[in-house]
Order: sequence, then C-alpha cells, then structure tokens
Amino acid sequence: MFDLLNKLKQQLFLQVFTVYLRYLIGAAFIIAAFGMGKMNGNSNLLQSMNSPINQLQPIQQFFRVMSDSGLYWQFIGWSQIIAGACLMTQRLARLGALIFFGLILNIFIITLSYNFSGTPVITGLMLLAALYLLIWDLPSFMPIIQNSFNYSPVKLTLADHSFWMILGWVMVSSILILALVHQHVPLQLGVVFAEGLFGFILYIGWIGKKGTTV
Repeated sequence: MFDLLNKLKQQLFLQVFTVYLRYLIGAAFIIAAFGMGKMNGNSNLLQSMNSPINQLQPIQQFFRVMSDSGLYWQFIGWSQIIAGACLMTQRLARLGALIFFGLILNIFIITLSYNFSGTPVITGLMLLAALYLLIWDLPSFMPIIQNSFNYSPVKLTLADHSFWMILGWVMVSSILILALVHQHVPLQLGVVFAEGLFGFILYIGWIGKKGTTV
C-alpha cells in the first residue's frame, strides 16, 4: 500500500493539488477565525445574537453560549489559526493536518447535530480534504502506531520545493495583516487567491524550469 502511495505522490498533478489544498483549507480556517469574531471573544456568525437567549433558535443559543465562554471561543480561534498556518507553510503541514482533522471533525458533528441547512455538505467536504491530507502523509505517522515501522521520506520533485513554503508564509502574513486592519473577508480571499495564482504562474514559468533544488 505504501509503495502505491509513494508512486501516486510522484505525480506532479497530485503534488500541485495537495499544495494548493493546504493553502485553501488553511486560509479558510484562518479567515474564518477572524471573520467569526473568535479573536475578540464575540460571535459575528449569526444575527440577533444580542437578543435574550430564550428567544433564540437552538443553533443561535449554541453559538451564544460558545461566544459567551470568552476564553474557549478564543481558544478555538487560535487553534484554527495555528492549524491553518501550519498547513499553508507546507513544512509543518503534517502537524497542521492532524490539528485540522480534529477541529473539522468536531465542526462536522456540530453541523449534523443542529441540522444546518447545507452546511454539513461543506464541512463534510472539508473533512474529506483532511482525510486526504492525512493519507498523503500516512507513512510519516506510522512510527507512532508501530515502533518498528521503517520510514524514510520520499523526495517530491515539486511539493518539497522551498518556494511553496515561502509563498505560504507570504499568504499567511497577508491574511493576518488584513485581519488586523479590519479589512473585509472578500478582500482577504481575493488577495490570497491572487497570491496563489501568481505563485503558480511564477513557479511554472520560471522557478520550476531552473531546477528543483530545495
């Protein structure tokens, strides 16, 4: 099984897909942490959050209690930022995938429990993405399960290039700077998308042709 996985990981298309999947879900997690007000202890997710709690719908009551917890709400936000940043920087993507899986599994169960309209589809896809990333790095996790497992990393021509780590840090920095100056979420998404597109064009058109020395 691991031999097949290593062969699949040599496919350049899958390497590009994996790198940009990390960017996508990592950026989404960081932007959501700020967009939902988790860093200041308030919830911006739903309207009427200032109404008496007994007048709210069950899902609104849930988020009211979560946001009123203050420290716990901020803890979730920081966890999202750490997981997202680890994923986007590529070098720490394995750690990011583990944290992300725990978070998104919890969110997925919540959306099912409170019967979100359509949201379980989105969180379900994100859960599948997390499983994909865990499988991608499965050999590196095996020594935790089996001490005798012999793991030797396989060099990936594209995905292991330091360019993606640098681009990831640039994207994370852009999100954090825009969040600190209170820019709108669409602008954050647009800037990150533009950086990702420019990075892809730059790598394919210039860096990739110069060689893949990390």
